[in-house]
Amino acid sequence: MYNGFMKYLLSNDPDKTVSEKGMKLRKLINPAFKSLIPLSIRQKIKVQSRAKMPDDRPIIFASTHGFREDVEAAVVAAGKNKHAYILIGSLKQVFHAKEGIYAWINGAVLVDRTDPDSRAASKDKMRKVLSLGGNIIMYPEGTWNISPNKLVAGLFPGVYDTAKEAGALVAPIASHRVGNVIFARLGKAFDITKFERQEGIRRLRDKLATLKWRIYETLPVTKRSTLPQGEEADRYWEQTMDDLRNEVSHFEHELERMAIFRPKDIFHRDEVFEHIKELLPGHNTAFLFNKKLI
Repeated sequence: MYNGFMKYLLSNDPDKTVSEKGMKLRKLINPAFKSLIPLSIRQKIKVQSRAKMPDDRPIIFASTHGFREDVEAAVVAAGKNKHAYILIGSLKQVFHAKEGIYAWINGAVLVDRTDPDSRAASKDKMRKVLSLGGNIIMYPEGTWNISPNKLVAGLFPGVYDTAKEAGALVAPIASHRVGNVIFARLGKAFDITKFERQEGIRRLRDKLATLKWRIYETLPVTKRSTLPQGEEADRYWEQTMDDLRNEVSHFEHELERMAIFRPKDIFHRDEVFEHIKELLPGHNTAFLFNKKLI
């Protein structure tokens, strides 16, 4: 399968990828399109809460990202009366799977995450959507949150920059999948630009984490004693992540790994201890090889 008719969406020219006529048509058919979404996936989408969205400002729906159907969950959570274009960076999925056709019908802004010019152009294209009275769905985590302990991963600041340049509000969406049910919550839209860039991003992340925690509070509690421990827990988590990735056709493992947000002042454990591999045992370094000190 190859959705070659969508190649025009890769253009860096907003006028070639976003049109007022196309937006009006997609907005017109959007309620019907959303009603068909539950038929396209195996899971039932249950929106636990949905804040009322204002009509006098464009909205950027900022969603958590962690499983195959969270795009559908965000589209549904936004509500039948709020049509929004989706920012998508999984190009192989777009051009080689039926989900790409669904995205085109809904309205999509494509970005090649490996191309700086494409990344810059995606902001221009989103601004055009917002300037024409449309809305946007973004995933500021950039890729799936694969952390075993973070409710929400670090957020890329593009959501703040786009909101500031377009005068848009930001509405957080959190979703979580359990078995055949997807739970979602839409929080209140807020003006992220009332805060400095770093503080605005921090507040958005807090709002996303709070919504996700609210979902968890409605779910059955699992006893810690029933969960795997130590290395077994690590293997269990990796297998869980692999199972999720295997649900996606054309999953780009290396690209998604590189897309994780990394603050410049935060270092991974492996990076911190990388130099240890180059050390040789000697009089001055022997203590570093004493396992009792680790």
